[in-house]
Amino acid sequence: MGFDEKGTLVFRVARGKDNKWNVNETGFDKPLASFDNEKDARTYADDLAKTKPGSKVVVEGGSAAAR
Repeated sequence: MGFDEKGTLVFRVARGKDNKWNVNETGFDKPLASFDNEKDARTYADDLAKTKPGSKVVVEGGSAAAR
């Protein structure tokens, strides 16, 4: 699993090279899912984080309204 330095499972939301919003688990190259917009990607990542106690979501390069 993708853990940060403190042992926290991290799901990252970031725009990919294909201009889609990808949800990745830290430490893995392949996205778990890709979306056309940031909001849908963030919702998916938030839902994943709810299933893994102590995990967190990090949005990279997103809009302030989506955070």
